[in-house]
Amino acid sequence: SECSAKSTLHSFPLPYYDRIVGFSMHTSQMTRVTNVSRAPVSARKFRPLLIVVGGRVARRRAVAAAATDEVDEDLWQFKDRKGWYEAKFSASDMPDWNPLTFLSSEEVGPGLRELTFEYETSRELVPLRNAYKHVGQYAQIRVNGMEEVVVAPSSEPINPKSIRASLLRVRNDLAADEKKVERDPISEPQRLTVLVQTEEAPDLSKGTISDLYEIGPFSGSGMAFGSIQAVFRFPTICIFADNAGIATARALIKSEMLQPSLRDAVHLYYKAPNKASMMYQDEYDEFEGKYGVKVFTSTRDTFQEMFDEDYTLVYEPEATAAVILTGREPNEAEEEALEACKAAEIVTLVRQTEERPETEWLSSVGDMSGL
Repeated sequence: SECSAKSTLHSFPLPYYDRIVGFSMHTSQMTRVTNVSRAPVSARKFRPLLIVVGGRVARRRAVAAAATDEVDEDLWQFKDRKGWYEAKFSASDMPDWNPLTFLSSEEVGPGLRELTFEYETSRELVPLRNAYKHVGQYAQIRVNGMEEVVVAPSSEPINPKSIRASLLRVRNDLAADEKKVERDPISEPQRLTVLVQTEEAPDLSKGTISDLYEIGPFSGSGMAFGSIQAVFRFPTICIFADNAGIATARALIKSEMLQPSLRDAVHLYYKAPNKASMMYQDEYDEFEGKYGVKVFTSTRDTFQEMFDEDYTLVYEPEATAAVILTGREPNEAEEEALEACKAAEIVTLVRQTEERPETEWLSSVGDMSGL
């Protein structure tokens, strides 16, 4: 029989109220309720309820708590479907090799050329694992699709302040009046200078603006400066460099990682085979005036003789650290610098031949669960 929603509710005992899936409380609209049973409520599933409202029939099915034997065809049939929803780090799906724009090439010494490029540094386009992050890393460059060449950068690593826009973008933050829409990634190109030996990389050293250049992930983990970062623990820093490490020395000075303005003295002892092969001579005044690093050069003396002849340096051995920049591989110049440090009783050393521990890079946020 027909009855109102209100009278229908009152027609059932109290324990059966929760069986009604839906009803209308408008007293002006009549509702017919059918298929309502007074049987005890099943603990496993509900029976479907037909509700007729305003002449339209809506069929609602209650969700069964028990599992069903039927296997529905849904998205679970796709392999690695979990990866669709996995949070990934920025630029994790970007290519490892990116275009490199040639700007200039200059001969800085016999058999040595300094090449200047423009490369992409945006964190939206270059993953952190491939970026130039630490002094002592090496650039991998390809010319016209040929085998890559590993060269030492003479420019400083990326300063996070210079890529602030892309760093904020990868956080996916929104301003109060901003809408969440798809946006093009931010491009943040910066200059990169590398020192190339013509004998070891003839194709790269002879390159021109008409050639096609690519840059890959920077190799190596960089030098381990952590032990001398405390400026008050080591107020004096002595840097020993030759032509194999002067590019890294320049990158170190320009990065201001050593914070020379907060130390008592930071001295660079640079030796070269002859005057013509001595590089960056026009920058020595800038090294001292802007960056606070005093430069001492020689073409004949050993590192120990250069150190002994530096009468401007007043130091305490236990409060002095030495940075040895003589190339990526052990050689005679490194042994000579070690002898100078031994004679000066300097025991805290940072060598170019010893890199910082490798970083384990994760592919997604889900990989952090195993840490």
